[in-house]
Amino acid sequence: MGDRYSLIVTCPKCGYKDDDVWYAPTCGFMSWKCPKCKNVVDLEKYSGIDSEECATTECGIRAIRELRKERKKLRNKLKRKS
Repeated sequence: MGDRYSLIVTCPKCGYKDDDVWYAPTCGFMSWKCPKCKNVVDLEKYSGIDSEECATTECGIRAIRELRKERKKLRNKLKRKS
């Protein structure tokens, strides 16, 4: 349904480096949680790779748009709690 990328991610909060991170938007892998400090990194922003451009089908594009909506709702909910 889409492209996948293997990334090396360095946590911007604590500096922990993970050299085996999957970024596969159409499979739902759009973020990474640092195992050391629990900071969540948006892989689309981190990598600069547009998630919709990874989709190879219209179904994949719809799935990514739906995931973005869900993530936005979750972020807003978490902000209200803090």
